[in-house]
Amino acid sequence: MLNLMSKGRIPKKPIKQHSQASHEPVSPETARKLILAHHAWDGMRVLGNLNLSGASDIYNLPENLTCESLDISDCINLTTLPPGLHVTHGIELANSGITNLPAGHGFVLRWRGVQVNDQIAFASDSITGQDVLNIENVELRRVLIERLGYETLLQQVGGLVRDRDQDAGGERQLVYIPFEDDEPLMVLKVTCPSTGHIHVLRVPPNMRTCHQAAAWIAGFNNPDDYHPLIEA
Repeated sequence: MLNLMSKGRIPKKPIKQHSQASHEPVSPETARKLILAHHAWDGMRVLGNLNLSGASDIYNLPENLTCESLDISDCINLTTLPPGLHVTHGIELANSGITNLPAGHGFVLRWRGVQVNDQIAFASDSITGQDVLNIENVELRRVLIERLGYETLLQQVGGLVRDRDQDAGGERQLVYIPFEDDEPLMVLKVTCPSTGHIHVLRVPPNMRTCHQAAAWIAGFNNPDDYHPLIEA
């Protein structure tokens, strides 16, 4: 078993470079192209911040990779970090396939640019609505809301109903949760007429009616132009 180390480093393994391996450092742009083309080599050194965001076809990274910061957000098929990875500043991992890291890994973790701990990053089921209400840092609160989920948040802390009406699925509600130091969280709560499942969809805080919110979700700036035969 690998011995755990701190300061943002996973213990090294012997470097097994491919034939095209270079000992010279590469730019972040070149590194991204090589990794996406599956031509990267073990021991690659990147001069700067390596942005791999949205690369859903990445399943692994080269061993002993070194870079200043690493963005693997939305890399949904990347489920493990490579041995010997060295990141100086931090790892952006929002919606990546990374679901855990060894205790004492030493990496600085970020979620949409906000520094988070392992609990927020990997154990969202332990977050509660009360945690959201108690947090004073606005940016971190927004991350907690995303990790908890709008539906769960409403179930746990409730909300104020601004408007309600009827559609094909039954009653729908425009609900908001106010915050003293930030804009309110505004959501449209609807029921799917086919499945009966309740959907909670975030909308801008300036929405005043359910119809206006539904129109915005459908891509209409003017709610008067929105006249669906069936709303789901």
